[in-house]
Amino acid sequence: MKNILTYLLISASAFVFYSCDKPAPTELFDDSENEFEIELLNKDFDNHYFTSGSDTSGITQDITRLTNLISVSGIKITSANRTTEFSLAQAIFFKRSEPIKYQNGRLLAYKTATPGTIKFNSVEARIVPYRIKYRDNGAPKDTLVGNKYLLYNIFGGFPDPFYFNYNSNVSFEFDPFLPGEDISFNIPTPHQINGFVDLKGSKLSKNLEAALNWNATGPGKVSVVIGLMRPGQQQSIPVYKFKAPDNGKLNIPGRYLNQLPLDRFEKIVFTFVRSFEGYHGNVNNDLLVSSQSIHSIVIDIP
Repeated sequence: MKNILTYLLISASAFVFYSCDKPAPTELFDDSENEFEIELLNKDFDNHYFTSGSDTSGITQDITRLTNLISVSGIKITSANRTTEFSLAQAIFFKRSEPIKYQNGRLLAYKTATPGTIKFNSVEARIVPYRIKYRDNGAPKDTLVGNKYLLYNIFGGFPDPFYFNYNSNVSFEFDPFLPGEDISFNIPTPHQINGFVDLKGSKLSKNLEAALNWNATGPGKVSVVIGLMRPGQQQSIPVYKFKAPDNGKLNIPGRYLNQLPLDRFEKIVFTFVRSFEGYHGNVNNDLLVSSQSIHSIVIDIP
């Protein structure tokens, strides 16, 4: 069970704090030859440190820009030829008037609130501590931001009876503690994504290349996050995010893999994400709603 819970960290992490005292540089550029976009997520492998917990919503937005977040995910993790499935739902409400800052005054996050009762698919979400890890002046820190709402399901019902419905809807209900209007709506969900990876070459010969395939749905785009895992660890460092048409195939040129310090890592993780994301309502864009199908594949680096 411990390994299963830890593997939740392998998927695209919801809230990732990149590195030490400065935001890690992020680069976004087009590879017109291969018809995809690439985002460089991390350059500093030695100083990387990110949040703990089972946050695998696939959200890549900066949480300091969010006011409220509703996220539901259907997750699959394939490792050693075994695939495990999960369902995850969470809601986080940030108190923008209560910032948490680094020692140098830069904004880290906002404290959170739990202003009512929340249900996903008529199942009441649990209120649990929400902690983040980060580096400040080179030293690791662990901060309790507040609480969040959470449901997750492993092995078809443990510990919560919440099930992510693919190509359908997840119902959301909010009943505030203080006098106010109840909120309820349906969250549309994408088709389940099933990824396949053909990894060829070796890190010794510096000729690795990867051919990726998945079940295409046609319209829209799919994201693929590539991460690396050190020996003996079960947390991956996200390196690249590729965004490509949902046509079922993506070839990763060797130049993107072989320039990485692969001799310091044991495993490579390919995370396929098909998602819907948008703001609920038209007032101030203060409620980000996201649903995603995530499939992470963990492979030993040859």
